Amino acid sequence: MNTEPVSANRQESTRKTGARIHGEVLRRLADVTQEHAADCMGLDASTLSRFKDGLDRFCMLLAALGLQLAPSDAVVVGRDDLHALKRMAYKYLQSEIEAEDRI
Repeated sequence: MNTEPVSANRQESTRKTGARIHGEVLRRLADVTQEHAADCMGLDASTLSRFKDGLDRFCMLLAALGLQLAPSDAVVVGRDDLHALKRMAYKYLQSEIEAEDRI
């Protein structure tokens, strides 16, 4: 368990990330409608509306845990995988440029 105090910068970063997640959730909820989301969850729309009251705190929790939101059709890769993909793309493009220079 980490007992070190949290810096003001970390708190501000968590607040900003939480606010961004909160905005994303509300935008997506507006896109699909609150009624549809409630139906999918097996809830009454008024229950979902009350749930939204604590949404900002939940989004801050996600941010504090280092979690992000991604659409269900998104492909999420880790930092190491992204670095490997960039390195492979660089090597491929480098070999393509060298091949063109030989022509």
